[in-house]
Amino acid sequence: MTLTLDDQRRLTGKSLLWDKSGAIIDAFVSGIDKQAVVDQWLVYVNQLLTAIDWQEQSTCYRIFEDGISLAISAPMDALYASCDVNEAAWDFTCHQVLTGSISDTHQQEMNETVTRLKQMIAEEANPALLNLIHIATKNHLHYLVDDDEFSLGYGKSCQRWPVTSLPDPTQLNWQQYQSIPIALVTGTNGKSTTVRIMSEIIKQSGKCCGVTSTDFIRVGEKIIDYGDYSGPGGARMLLRHPETETAILEVARGGILRRGLPIEQVDAALITNIAEDHLGQYGINTVAGLAQTKAVVAKALTSGVLVLNADDPYLTALAPTLSVNKCWFSLHENNPVLQQHKAIGGAICFIRAGALFYCAEKTRKGDRTESMIVAVNDIPMTLNGAAQHNVQNALGATALAKSLGIASSVIGLALQKFSSNVDDNPGRGNQFQLKGASVIMDFAHNVHGMNAMALTTANIPATRKFLMLSHAGDRSDDDIIKMTKSALKMKPDILVAAETVEYLRGRELGEISNLIARTAIEGGLSADNIYFAESPYRGAQQIVKQLSANDLALLIVLSEREQVIDLLTTKANETAS
Repeated sequence: MTLTLDDQRRLTGKSLLWDKSGAIIDAFVSGIDKQAVVDQWLVYVNQLLTAIDWQEQSTCYRIFEDGISLAISAPMDALYASCDVNEAAWDFTCHQVLTGSISDTHQQEMNETVTRLKQMIAEEANPALLNLIHIATKNHLHYLVDDDEFSLGYGKSCQRWPVTSLPDPTQLNWQQYQSIPIALVTGTNGKSTTVRIMSEIIKQSGKCCGVTSTDFIRVGEKIIDYGDYSGPGGARMLLRHPETETAILEVARGGILRRGLPIEQVDAALITNIAEDHLGQYGINTVAGLAQTKAVVAKALTSGVLVLNADDPYLTALAPTLSVNKCWFSLHENNPVLQQHKAIGGAICFIRAGALFYCAEKTRKGDRTESMIVAVNDIPMTLNGAAQHNVQNALGATALAKSLGIASSVIGLALQKFSSNVDDNPGRGNQFQLKGASVIMDFAHNVHGMNAMALTTANIPATRKFLMLSHAGDRSDDDIIKMTKSALKMKPDILVAAETVEYLRGRELGEISNLIARTAIEGGLSADNIYFAESPYRGAQQIVKQLSANDLALLIVLSEREQVIDLLTTKANETAS
């Protein structure tokens, strides 16, 4: 019998379990009935809530394959204290379940815990903050709050104050605080590409677009900071920026599970696709569970539109549980889900005769409009349709943009201007021409993404094909083998297995490269055509030296991206001159 606390954290937004702020614990449980553990846990939680005079707070739990998640609600000015409440209840539960009895000093320990918790709550209390939140909520005004600041309004109307020096509500001009158009983008792959496409679309519409992503936070053409900003912190920074006129927020699985959604309400949301990735964290062990996690974005929609991929079986299975207005997109006009949605008057986006079309939702009068947005071959990132994943990204972005009310002509123009180069979409399908050969660099880091790049390059004719692979060490052997097999669908003539020292994460040097090589040999590639490199940069150098006219190279680059980009850009410029 084992009870192990895996993670505890604050929930600040709508989450997988519910829509309340509070605290959550994920715990591993084995050798005992999980429901029995939950029941005992709830006994202690409720005892503590009563003792600290939090009877109005509630609880929620989720039992998963190897454990339990249990959350308690709490006021926004007591989230740290709520974590301690939950952990104390968990500790009492563990003692009773593991020993089968209550300790002789239980009541004394309970009294001491209650005293400590009451002191924490008193120290954390900020009634002025709660009052401002209450007024803003009552008047349907948008606010943001974190450990340091409280703000009202978004973009140029945003005003912010330290949480320790909040304004008198009676002195505020509440009508001045306005919202801006906001969309959320999530999914397993294509998120970053889609927010960058959306940035170009918003730019062409004449507005300043702010985006958050796993790579950076950007307002207009200015990078505010580099790093993973797919959580609430990035959203707050962007929405508080005075130049942000429209916000496109990339929302990753980790951010949703750690803190919940970054904001309460948005105008539209997109789920690009669902595939196996990062399973086994925060109690999400299945792809179906991952789909439910991504679908949390639907909770931010009231009258807005949820854009979904009709070619994704996990999304089509999950969709009936999401009671929001939907727009479906597909590579195939005759997709059954697409046609069923169209039949009931819903909006759809699809490919017909080599062009991207959008069919609007039927109006109350029964009217509906259909428009051709752009030919697929006129969208540079699709490589004349060979990059089917980027055709899907274009469809998703188009549907999302239409859901925000953007004109079809603007969307078509933006898709023609957006390219898979290091300026528009760094690290995602970047294309280079050198020595008459084509080189594509990508950041594919899961089977779904690797499949997309392999199938893209498999569809491009070439005299010889080169492949450079590297994988992160925190992936299992099985994951590395699966990703390698996916990449080999490119049917390379030459493979370079590159070390990524920054991503070994506990593995030995050579361990991942040798696993890549063994998998390739088992797949039929000759050992004589497999090379090793000490880094992605060195591997890229090896391949560039061997390239001839009409060759094709796919470089999967997890680290040293800037060095590889500099190498390829320099060689491409030398060729052009």
